[in-house]
Amino acid sequence: METANVVTAGSPLPDLVLPRLDGGELRLADLRGTKLLLFFWGSW
Repeated sequence: METANVVTAGSPLPDLVLPRLDGGELRLADLRGTKLLLFFWGSW
């Protein structure tokens, strides 16, 4: 069984690599130092 990483408010996010709509990739590490609001959703 895989365990999930727990992120609490104020703690650094893990370095996620997310797909971009234009086909590229977005690394959260590239945005370090900026404020982010991440919103994850599913269509199911």
